[in-house]
Amino acid sequence: MSPCAAGTNGAPACAADAFLVKRLQGRGRGAVAQRCLKAGDVVLVEDPWALVLLDEELGERCDFCLIEGQKLLRCPSTGLCFLSKEEQRAAAVLYYRAELKAAQAAAKGVSKGRGKTASWPAKLRLALRSLHRGALAGGETPWSSLESHWEELDSEREQLLEEHAARCLDCVAAGLGLLGECEDQVAGSVRDEARRAFQHMADIGNVARFLAALDVNAMTVTDEELRDVGLGLYLKGASFNHAEEPNCVQSFSGRRLVIRAVAPVAEGEELTVTYADLAELSSARRARLRSQYHFDSLGSGIPPKVAERDAALSLVLARSASGVWHALREEDGEEGCAESAAAFVREVRALWSEAQAARLRGTSAEQDRLLQNAWATATKGDSFRLGEGHGLRLALARELMDRAVASNTWDEARAFARSVCDGNRLVHPPAWPVTCLSLARLAKLELYHGDFAGAIRACREALRGRGPEEESRAAACWEDRPKAAEELRQILAEAQAEVKACRAHFKAVEGSKSKTETVQQAQMALTGAEHETAFNLESLD
Repeated sequence: MSPCAAGTNGAPACAADAFLVKRLQGRGRGAVAQRCLKAGDVVLVEDPWALVLLDEELGERCDFCLIEGQKLLRCPSTGLCFLSKEEQRAAAVLYYRAELKAAQAAAKGVSKGRGKTASWPAKLRLALRSLHRGALAGGETPWSSLESHWEELDSEREQLLEEHAARCLDCVAAGLGLLGECEDQVAGSVRDEARRAFQHMADIGNVARFLAALDVNAMTVTDEELRDVGLGLYLKGASFNHAEEPNCVQSFSGRRLVIRAVAPVAEGEELTVTYADLAELSSARRARLRSQYHFDSLGSGIPPKVAERDAALSLVLARSASGVWHALREEDGEEGCAESAAAFVREVRALWSEAQAARLRGTSAEQDRLLQNAWATATKGDSFRLGEGHGLRLALARELMDRAVASNTWDEARAFARSVCDGNRLVHPPAWPVTCLSLARLAKLELYHGDFAGAIRACREALRGRGPEEESRAAACWEDRPKAAEELRQILAEAQAEVKACRAHFKAVEGSKSKTETVQQAQMALTGAEHETAFNLESLD
């Protein structure tokens, strides 16, 4: 089922009958299934009330559609960039017109919100853009039902939010043309309407609470490859609570949020997503969620599947006196593990931290050296090694893969891509988007190396999972990534065509060579001479 278009007013579309928002005991607002759902079903399609790019993406992507571009149209007053006039006009209806007026007022010294708001932190820019849109709509405040946890904030935080609220309201007034000489240029009836809209919103206490609500309701927006690119306010999407074993997954098609079920859901069951990376220990996730979202993600204990993931994420292998490797599991971070193994983990982590510091200093060669040292220590130690799914090993493999791709060292890139896929399978639910996307990247590298069997296996697992029970979950990953899915199918078709050509070639020479020699050559052509892989042409179609 493909998501149908949501309206430009940001209203949810396509699956309005899938859930209701209710107050749930001990969980605040929550989304509850209104009918039975199966894996892959669309639960929600929603355009954001407001969305902003993250700081590092400003100037690199269109501010409205989030597409990267080399020749973006840049507004000198606001610093915002757009892919074309079409995106600029769409943005003007929702927020750009107000932000342009506010920037011009700031340039004239009329507004206290001095300077381009593009220099503000992303969350504050999101709040301002939400307010601008509400003001342009006549003073709408559709976020009033969102949880803010205001009563759990300390006085220092409350004061800071109130200061930010006053700053935002000053910009909103400027965006409506209500300050100084800007007000004189606005027609009387329009000015009166703008004043009414502003007065409806101009309560510092309410705006401060809205800023607090954004802390726990704003969603990180990702691109097709799950890279963080923006921050958005999705009014319906914000009703989905976190679970350690979520039954739904969120993805983004440009600025549009799509939530799908990844498991069968019964009518009346709560619909949940994950607020944090599942490839980290549940104890670390628990601490972060408690700090930001004010709830205990493990209040009812650690579910068995989460405990299994924790075991994989913390697995350390130790070599016995007889040379046999066996498992040592960290119970909680490094606590509960033998002190020598804990020291080993700290050593690897220290090397990785030094590599991050080298990256910030811009010393690329030093960063590469430290990353390679960390990897060698983690995977080739004499006494201890990190398990395949250990969180630190997985993070190192991801970074080393990206570095290898950037430097065109394709042998290393493929080796690290395989490690990433192995780790992702261990620490994510079956056919999870992170795993499917890492398999797609591996498929490209296998095809590049001429390992057609490896490319076919990676493509099939990415598209279909590892069995019939995973097929609908894997399909859901690609339903909302049509370009990436088409590229993956093209890789599969190319690999299969190469296999077919190899079969035809070896059948032609079969009569002139021994069977053993023919199979050996086929293995070298299809799976790489360095890999001892079972050779079966029929199974690769």
